[in-house]
Amino acid sequence: MSTITLVPATAAAPAPAAGKCGPLDVAFVLDDTGSMGGTIANLKTGINSIVNDVVTASGGDYQLGLVTFKDTVTVVDDLAPGNAAAITSHVTNTLAAGGGGGEPEASDEAVNTAVNRLPALGRPQVGDFTGVWRSTATKFVVLVTDARPGGFDDNYVVGADDVNAAARATDALGAGIKISAVYVPTSSAYSSTIVPVMQNYATTTGGVYTQAAADGSGTATAIQRFLSDCRQTDVFMHDQSTDTGIEPNPNGTVWSSPDIKVCPTLADCPGGQPVVGSTSYVHVKLHNPGPYGSGPGLGTLKVYYTAQGGAAVWNPVTGGDWTFIGQQGVTVPAGATVVKIPWVTVPGPGHFCLLARWVSATDPMTFAEVGNTVLNAKNNNNIAWRNVDSVRVKTGQTTGSPFQVGNGTDRTIKTDLVVTSPGKPFVGAGGSLVLDLGPRLFERWRQTGGGGEGVKQVGETSLEITDARQARITGLVVEPGERFETTLVFTGRQRGEFVQHVVQFDETGDIGGVEFQVVVE
Repeated sequence: MSTITLVPATAAAPAPAAGKCGPLDVAFVLDDTGSMGGTIANLKTGINSIVNDVVTASGGDYQLGLVTFKDTVTVVDDLAPGNAAAITSHVTNTLAAGGGGGEPEASDEAVNTAVNRLPALGRPQVGDFTGVWRSTATKFVVLVTDARPGGFDDNYVVGADDVNAAARATDALGAGIKISAVYVPTSSAYSSTIVPVMQNYATTTGGVYTQAAADGSGTATAIQRFLSDCRQTDVFMHDQSTDTGIEPNPNGTVWSSPDIKVCPTLADCPGGQPVVGSTSYVHVKLHNPGPYGSGPGLGTLKVYYTAQGGAAVWNPVTGGDWTFIGQQGVTVPAGATVVKIPWVTVPGPGHFCLLARWVSATDPMTFAEVGNTVLNAKNNNNIAWRNVDSVRVKTGQTTGSPFQVGNGTDRTIKTDLVVTSPGKPFVGAGGSLVLDLGPRLFERWRQTGGGGEGVKQVGETSLEITDARQARITGLVVEPGERFETTLVFTGRQRGEFVQHVVQFDETGDIGGVEFQVVVE
C-alpha cells in the first residue's frame, strides 16, 4: 500500500475569480421501479430546468447520459455532445415507474455501467454505455434510488453488495468523476443500510449526498444544487524548478520534473533508476494550490513508465507507449504532499522515463490530451514527466545507456538529436560520449546526407560527440509508430559529477529528451 508523507508548505498562488463551470459531462442513473413514481413525476417537472442549468453552466460544452435500472440496467442515452433535447424528451415522454419486483435493485451495477463505460455484452444490460468521459470536463454521476444495491441477483448480501458499491466509488474517484446521490425514503425499512452506501459514494468521490421526501419531492431541486457545485481546486506538479503552474507552461524543458523520483524504499532519497526485479517506490510531490483553484484537492495520482528517450506517445485509453505502474487516491491539503507508489517487480532493462498524472473531479485537465507527451505536460499542470538517468562510470571504463528515438505522429518525420549541457558538461572534462544509432537508423541518416554538427563518425554506426555544449545529428527519418533504440556509450576520464542532455526535435520543436546525470568515480 502506498504511503503519504507531508512536507513543508510552499507559497500559495492566488485563486482566480469564480466563473462558469466550463465543460460538463453528466450521467443520470435513475431507479425506475414501481416505488419511484413520485420521484419520476418530480424529475419530469424539473428536467427542463436541470438540463438548461447544465447548458448554461458549461457554456454549451456538455455531454449528457441517461441510465435506468431495476434488477437489470438500461442505457437510454449514451454520453454524447449537445444532446439536451434527447435527454429532456426521454425523461419527459419515456421515463416511467414500473416493475422491479422485490427490493434491492441493481444501482451498484448501473453506476458501474456509467463510470466504467460498459457495453451490454455479457451483462444483464440493454444498450452500450461507451461514450468518452472527457479529461477536460467536470464529471458527474447523479444517482437516484430508494433501494439497497443488489447487483443483478435481486439479493443484498452484507460484505458483498456494499463492497461492490464501494468499489464503484473508488473507480469513480480514479476516473475523476463525482457521484452525487439522492436517497428517496419510500420505506424506512432499509434506510440504515442504504444511507451509508450512498453517503460513501459522495464522500469517496467529492460529491454530495442528500435525502428527498418520501414522495420524491425535492429530487429535481437537489440535482440542480449538485450540478451547480463546480468548485475548482488546483493541485499541480513542477515541470521544472521555475514552473509556477501556469498553463501552458511558458518555460523550457518539460521532461525533467523535479517532483518525480524513484527510491528503493519508502524513505526519502536523492533519486535514481530502480533496481530491476525489486519493489521500488515512485515518490511524487504534489503542490496545492496552483493559480486556478483553492481548497483541498481530492483525486487520484497515477504513474506510468516507458523506455527512456523522446517522442513517447500517450493514449488516454491504452496508455500508448506508457505502461501503468500504480495509483493512489489522496486528499492534498495546502502545501506539498509526497505520495509514494510501489513499483512491484521492476522490469528490465532498468532505464525508464516516468509520467505522473493527477486525476480529479474538481481539477480537470485544461487542455485535451493528445498523443504528444511533451505537449500534454506543457499544457496541463496536472501532468509531469521525468526523463532522468543516473549514470555511473569509473575512470578508464565505459558504460552504456539506451535512448529511444520515436515518432508519435501519423506522418513520416525528419527528426534531429541534439546533445547539450545546461551545467558542467560530461563531454571533454568528464570523458567521451559516443552515440550508436544502430544499423537501420544509421542507414536512414546516411541516406539523407549524414548531416550534423559537433559529431564525427567513429565506427560503422557510431558517432562521437565532439562539442560539449551543442552537437546535432540531423535528418533522421522515422515512420509513424516506429521506435529505434540507440545506445549512448560514456567513457570516464576525470572524477566528478556532470550533466548531459539528449533531446529529440522535429519541425514542431522539442518532442522529448533525457537528462543524464553522470558520475565519474
